[in-house]
Amino acid sequence: MSSNAATSETCPLPVVALVGAANSGKTTLFNALTGSHYNTVNYPGATVEYALGASRHLPGFACRVMDTPGLTSMIPASPDEKVTVDALFAGATRPAAVLAVADATQLSRHLYLTRQLLDLGFNVVLAVTMEDLLRKQGLRVDAERLSDLIDCPVVVLDPRKPANLEELAHALRTAVKKPGDRPSSATHAAFETVTDDVRIAETFRALDALEPLAIRPIFGKAGRDGLPAAPRHAGPDRILLHPVWGLAIFLLVMCGMFTAIFWLAAPLMDGVDAFFGLLVAGVKSILPASWITDLLADGVVGGAGAVLVFLPQIAILFLLMGWLEDSGYLARGAAVVDRPLSAIGLNGRSFVPLLSGYACAIPAMLAARTIPNRRERMLTLLIIPLMSCSARLPVYALLLAFLVPRDQPWLGGMALTGLYLLGFVMGGIVSTVASRFLRGRDGGATSFMLELPALRAPVPRVVLVSAFHKTWQYIRKAGPTILTIAVGLWLLTHTPIQPVPADGSDREYVAVSRSYAAHIGKFIQPVTEPMGLDWRGGVALISGFAAREVFVGSLALVYRVWEAKDVAGGKAGMTGKLLARFSELRFENTGRKIFTISTCAGILVFYLIALQCFPTVAVARNEMGKWKPALIQLAIYTGGAYALTVAVVQGLRFFGVP
Repeated sequence: MSSNAATSETCPLPVVALVGAANSGKTTLFNALTGSHYNTVNYPGATVEYALGASRHLPGFACRVMDTPGLTSMIPASPDEKVTVDALFAGATRPAAVLAVADATQLSRHLYLTRQLLDLGFNVVLAVTMEDLLRKQGLRVDAERLSDLIDCPVVVLDPRKPANLEELAHALRTAVKKPGDRPSSATHAAFETVTDDVRIAETFRALDALEPLAIRPIFGKAGRDGLPAAPRHAGPDRILLHPVWGLAIFLLVMCGMFTAIFWLAAPLMDGVDAFFGLLVAGVKSILPASWITDLLADGVVGGAGAVLVFLPQIAILFLLMGWLEDSGYLARGAAVVDRPLSAIGLNGRSFVPLLSGYACAIPAMLAARTIPNRRERMLTLLIIPLMSCSARLPVYALLLAFLVPRDQPWLGGMALTGLYLLGFVMGGIVSTVASRFLRGRDGGATSFMLELPALRAPVPRVVLVSAFHKTWQYIRKAGPTILTIAVGLWLLTHTPIQPVPADGSDREYVAVSRSYAAHIGKFIQPVTEPMGLDWRGGVALISGFAAREVFVGSLALVYRVWEAKDVAGGKAGMTGKLLARFSELRFENTGRKIFTISTCAGILVFYLIALQCFPTVAVARNEMGKWKPALIQLAIYTGGAYALTVAVVQGLRFFGVP
């Protein structure tokens, strides 16, 4: 670390770009070279991220290593591939050398990109991965022979168990010092004009002929004609990629992952929540009672808790997804669900983020980074908020408990299932409409092409390190925005500062009723009243923008749950008392009951559609690259939810439903 730091102070470190096809081991190699120290940033003028970190495991060679999205050709076929190609020719990302990564089991196809990089004039070093799979077939890569055939240094290594790093460092050091001008954008433009189908076919034929010369048998064992034998996972793939059985297996695996995220994270989230609860209480016990103490305890510490309480879900999601990805299974799952999702304008890679959205939209949006095509990623980000996340569950449970008779709980179960299914159906409708609009802008439908990696046992260290990095990126990028919003909402509900009664419960209620939030609630009551809510319900809706589940606690506060009549022999918890309070509440100006069948049905519709979660908006902004699309998404979903809610409430009342 110190040597790299010292070098960077005297002169800029050279950039080495990692380039290769998806699932070739490129990102795993990047993690091995940089250790735990790198940052992800956006390509200039684009929302696509790349990772840039200092090399820490290349003996005697200090450089900056840049990881890039998967690339199959220097003639890009998608916006993501285009920004990767652009990064190789201009700006701060322009590399001094390119480390091309090729899968030994698909050598001729992966060498096509390497051949293009050499023809363009880049200083290239070829890293060949996956040789362990060849060795199981009695074959190996002859690195020296391959180097002579393509006129490029070749290093064979396993990114998951890095070795040969001294050899790699020597090859990169030599490549960086190689004289000559780096290729420019003009060079690439000229290259595109002379590349046609005939040249591409000739190149592939030459590479096909080269492969058997570079792959040699071990101890006299080889596949037919000296080529790799049929992959050992061909048998399992007949089941895993089957249009019926493959889809059934994938759905079972994904449901198992979703269940694991939900159940494994629950006690951990409770622990985080309890820890911050104790921390809040500790701050209040140490500092004298004052408005500043409440701000620090409830606003700052409580706001930090609101950020970190999602960490268990996020960490477990990334851990399980990393395990499935490193095993090679996730790519197969994406392949089998591609056809069903194509009907609504998505592709196979969208399924995992959408499924994750039922736990929490925040990690689901982060999971959408696995979708390389910008159009498909934007569509997925667009409809993830329509998946009913776990934060909606307290609201659903409370309102359904009010609507459903206690002796018919199965009705509540059916209604809850219907809400979850309705969210997915609405997502499909939105995606279908939006995909047609985006297709018109992009000039045509996108395709889903995926190279299947070999099935192999994941390396726990690699999966753990990757999950740690992705979880840390969530904290670093989304945390400050979420914390700022949480503190801002606390200030909104606790200012201006006015004398209030000493009694704890009344003190909180009066503080809120005199706050700016209350003034806003009363100001917007003409808007909330058609939804069936008075100004107090409006304040609860405002509070719910910090996190949907806050709505339930806000209702308890603004509707003075402690005044509810005893229910269930006086043993009911907050939910029971709140339900009892619902039966008593009336509009202050008309005396009409607030919580009725129509009102509760309307609120359920609102929470099903509305993007009433500022943390999700903050993450959407990070993932989309700009505030504009995130704010448009917020406005359309929340505005549409309001219109449908009013239609439901007023429609039910029109037909005589109270």
